[in-house]
Amino acid sequence: MEWYRLKMAGIKDSVIIKLMKEFDSYQEIFMLDRDKFKQYFKFADEVINSIYDSRNRDFSKEEEKLKNLGIKVISIVDDEYPVFLKNISSPPLFLHYRGDISLASSEKIIGVVGTRRATVYGRNACEKIVDDLVDGDVVTVSGLASGIDTVCHKRTLQKGGKTIAVVGSGLDVVYPAENRKYWQEIGEKGLIISEFPLGTPPNNFNFPMRNRIIAGLSKGVAVIESKEKGGSLITAYLALEEGRDVFAVPGDIFSPVSAGTNELIKKSEAKLITSGKDILEEFGWNISQKNSTDFLDISMNEMERKVYEILSTEKNLDEIIAESGIKAGNLLALLMEMEIKGIVSSVSGGKYRRKK
Repeated sequence: MEWYRLKMAGIKDSVIIKLMKEFDSYQEIFMLDRDKFKQYFKFADEVINSIYDSRNRDFSKEEEKLKNLGIKVISIVDDEYPVFLKNISSPPLFLHYRGDISLASSEKIIGVVGTRRATVYGRNACEKIVDDLVDGDVVTVSGLASGIDTVCHKRTLQKGGKTIAVVGSGLDVVYPAENRKYWQEIGEKGLIISEFPLGTPPNNFNFPMRNRIIAGLSKGVAVIESKEKGGSLITAYLALEEGRDVFAVPGDIFSPVSAGTNELIKKSEAKLITSGKDILEEFGWNISQKNSTDFLDISMNEMERKVYEILSTEKNLDEIIAESGIKAGNLLALLMEMEIKGIVSSVSGGKYRRKK
């Protein structure tokens, strides 16, 4: 919390991170003579004055407000800071939180995101996926926005699971207002976090920043429904940039809110899922091992069985065509059907493999 005195004093994060790299603690700063400090860091005089003044400034009102709201603050140098998040390209310097911060360091965290204008199909799909994730002891993380985010948090709580809400405002600024109930409940039963100080309004430019935290905390991100351009796709691409797996639910080709997810699947940027079990299986989480004969018991037609046998090892589309003799258009439709049945899965590089 001592490093946070610099934040409350109005010092920029870029300055604070430089100090954190040079000093083991906030108090160690003041063991250095001010003139030597200026000579070494070459900060502007007003910045140096603010740094040194922060030691004796009275922040009791700010600290009291945090305490009354049950909000705590950790910095990137604290042991409680989530390791997975710390390793992204631009981790937040401070996290304000209410709830169980250890949830953010769980081994099994999946981001669940989607449009604010969720359809009945999207809501049902989200509930089905979340049900499976909770059954697999996975912590869900989302943005507490209207639509899919709310469905994710609500369903996780209903199932007795753990959920993390990452918000785009200060923790004392509830947004959207209709989610006040979940804002409170998640803080009591899960974890709600924000990188933004108290009083920060939900400005539009806050949400892409919020999205990188959702991606950074997660082992993978599931996009339930998304328009061709939207915040959910921003989260998906941020996740890909950080080396996370991305999953997407296929949707109606005539529905605008499925255009984004369908495009992710089409470009092999996301793995097609029809249940949360697909995600659990991808990571090897709480899935009973099945041998290949188990899948052969699934109702497969002759063509599906032929493709299944070919996929004893990962193969791309051209390789499958060469071995099966099936035309590209027919093969794509067949592989889509086999993915929906849970027989095969698409992997990075445009390849396919058996599900094990």
